[in-house]
Amino acid sequence: MMLARNVARHAFRNPSIRRAALSVGALRGHALVLVFHRITPEAHPRQALIPSVPERLLRQQIEALLDAGEIVSLEDLIIVAPHSSRPRFALTFDDDWFSHYESALPVLQDLNVTATFFLSGRSLQRLGPLWFETLDGMIADRGIEAVAQWLAVDSGDPEQVARLCENEPSLQQRIEEVSDREVQRLGSAEIAALAGAGMSVGFHTLQHPLLSRLSDSALDEALVIGRSELEVAAGSPIRLFAYPHGKPDPRAVTRLPAAGFTAACTGRPLPVRPGQNRYLLGRWEPGPIDIDRFITSVATRLNGWSRSA
Repeated sequence: MMLARNVARHAFRNPSIRRAALSVGALRGHALVLVFHRITPEAHPRQALIPSVPERLLRQQIEALLDAGEIVSLEDLIIVAPHSSRPRFALTFDDDWFSHYESALPVLQDLNVTATFFLSGRSLQRLGPLWFETLDGMIADRGIEAVAQWLAVDSGDPEQVARLCENEPSLQQRIEEVSDREVQRLGSAEIAALAGAGMSVGFHTLQHPLLSRLSDSALDEALVIGRSELEVAAGSPIRLFAYPHGKPDPRAVTRLPAAGFTAACTGRPLPVRPGQNRYLLGRWEPGPIDIDRFITSVATRLNGWSRSA
């Protein structure tokens, strides 16, 4: 299977084969949801934990999607796909980065495409940065070795350190206690501007916890706390959900419909297929990869032939 995937990825570098693969994926009813986090004016100069995509590259990636197929809203994408050889894509953005409004929105408007922004609404509660945002800045400022030593964890890999913290609330608390980093976040005016521009607003939970570590009662609270304030800022009910850290919990999957959500996105880089559970939608994060690699990856992932990041 791995050999077949490698052969497919190599073959998809040929434009003709790539176009054919995109058509095959579309005719099979497959669609692809993409997710972005931080958008920057230029290439991020330092190693960072949170993926950053330069504004110019975001534009190029979206233009490549428009050339390959059609960009639709997430709500439309989960409806039964029309029988077409042109694939459908949906764009999503996670967390409350101010660059969603400052950098991403102008690109989306200029290209006349829509997107869904999965927000926590922390500024509406006067809350500071989340632990992983602070950790990202600490690693960039001090280096991973110094941060790992300070946390007393045996790892020199940023992603591994983040995973250790993700599963250990005491480490998260320690990071949050020393946080003095000012992070400009989306406020009510910016959230209203996103909605006013025709973008959808989804919920990403207020505290961004790993849902599998929560008790049943805490899980129920996580699905609703902060949502009503976000709905007021967006000016409409919120029906879309994105799992914190991209990791679904079986209990949440069963609870989301009763909480009024109509669909939920994971972080699994898989295509959306006809008949699948709407509360387990896959999403792929391309990150700052060049356009040739980007469209090759789109073709492979649309067909479900690549699971690696």
